[in-house]
Amino acid sequence: MFDEKRVHVELVSGHLTISQPQELRLYKKVFGDLSSQAVFGREARTLIAAAIDRLDSDRS
Repeated sequence: MFDEKRVHVELVSGHLTISQPQELRLYKKVFGDLSSQAVFGREARTLIAAAIDRLDSDRS
């Protein structure tokens, strides 16, 4: 999301530019929902390390 007027969505074979108000509201809501679940710093490193450990143990 760049602003309240457009959203760019990258796809494997191209991209979309969303500019319809109803669609913008949907993207804004989903972005907010996902952002509220994001973690940063030490908490993010802990999750990443746990995922790596899990992958390593699954390969054994």
